Amino acid sequence: MVPDKARAKTLAPRPFLITFSGVDGAGKTTQIEYLTSFLEKQDLRVLLLSFWDNVAAWSKMRGGVGQRTVDSTEVDRTTERPFVPRNNKHIRKWYLTAARAAFYMLDIVRLHRLLASHEMNNYDVVIFDRYIYDQIANIYSKSWLARLYGKILLEQTPAPDLAFIIDASPAAAFARKPEYPLEFVYLNRQNFLHLQELVPQLIVISPGKPEDVRNEIAGHVSRSWDLKPASTQGNTEEALVIPVVRRQTSCSVQNDPTTSL
Repeated sequence: MVPDKARAKTLAPRPFLITFSGVDGAGKTTQIEYLTSFLEKQDLRVLLLSFWDNVAAWSKMRGGVGQRTVDSTEVDRTTERPFVPRNNKHIRKWYLTAARAAFYMLDIVRLHRLLASHEMNNYDVVIFDRYIYDQIANIYSKSWLARLYGKILLEQTPAPDLAFIIDASPAAAFARKPEYPLEFVYLNRQNFLHLQELVPQLIVISPGKPEDVRNEIAGHVSRSWDLKPASTQGNTEEALVIPVVRRQTSCSVQNDPTTSL
């Protein structure tokens, strides 16, 4: 049963924040488009944002640092396949890491301002294509310094109501979207999985068919409000609408939390 839209808006005065993260080619865009389309069909006001385009400071300048440009074409040493990097996040140099550390702090400041802006009151749901988790995954390592820096960033980051990591086989992701070397895709995927050590509430969606991934996301959305699907025999769309409009939380900054320069 479709809920009363007027009542839904009174119950959700602030936008519900959902984020999607993961390696390039994991299928985030497909899932975001489906979720956005469905929610809009339910007469919910949805704002779709890209962390790189709408939050990251000086993104165009950052994309060209490190002697790489958006138009540069390289060849993966493992597969001999060409790839076209959107930015230089696969380049690991100490001076780039230092620059990223400064930029990521600035990104968080801009994120706070964006979420606190008056414009946010015009929406029921905000969906982020990538989030600070993607930034941290680009520089994450097992060193204590990297982990400490990651914790500092996360302590200052507005916590989403739901945060998904769309997992994928590195080889399959590279085949779909060859933007970075396959070796980096493997490393980047491991970094995303390790982020659960810092952010236990991150929801990792295992690789699968798009419809299976969609259904799993729908299940998490329902359970986040301790609600059961509207109908066990109905479709996924029925299951999604109730929890979104009856949310009881709003984006906040976590005290103990838990895409690139």
